[in-house]
Amino acid sequence: MLILNRLWVIGKIFHSLRRIVFLAFLLGLSLPAAAATREEQIAAVKAQMNDAIFKVQDIVNQPVTHLKRTPGMHVSTYGPGGWFHPGAIKPDFNTVDIRKTQQLDYEGNQYVTSDENPGVVFLGSELEFNPMTKYFFTDRSVPKKKLTEAEMLQINDLYRVIGKCEQQLDELQHPKPIWEQANAYLFAHKPVAIAGIAGLFLVFIVMRMRRARTA
Repeated sequence: MLILNRLWVIGKIFHSLRRIVFLAFLLGLSLPAAAATREEQIAAVKAQMNDAIFKVQDIVNQPVTHLKRTPGMHVSTYGPGGWFHPGAIKPDFNTVDIRKTQQLDYEGNQYVTSDENPGVVFLGSELEFNPMTKYFFTDRSVPKKKLTEAEMLQINDLYRVIGKCEQQLDELQHPKPIWEQANAYLFAHKPVAIAGIAGLFLVFIVMRMRRARTA
């Protein structure tokens, strides 16, 4: 019976703590001075995402060396249809590591060209192809520069920013019902909630022991 009573008390404590967290969550949402409007938040997130996209494009589309084709050059020609097939895979911005998808197929050729670049050649050792950066190619008439380790790590970091911004925009533009937001907030702070319940339960036990001693 004593165990059942304690379980009932624990349940009441958890329910009360849940209500407290829920009210705190609602209070945080209801403070107009503490946060920008939804439209302002959306604009700020879009600006952050666009900045990351522009930085990725700058890295991916760096210029490569162009040389005039002359007699006697050993040139490998890529095509037909230019350097790249149509379309591009959208990367999983939250998880992809573009270092693992870098392709250095041109390295074995001193000079390379395509049917889109008559009279012009490029240095094979300077080039790469990466399906996880193709999404950001702005000029497909020329090959792409081989990226360094540091540049690829920078793009990985920028991809994480883009992924986070996409998630934030989805949450702002398609908000969930308030009870779902509150439950998600409580779940995200589960360690704090568990610690609070454990602390309250300990206080309850100590109070019961003191009452038993004074009885």
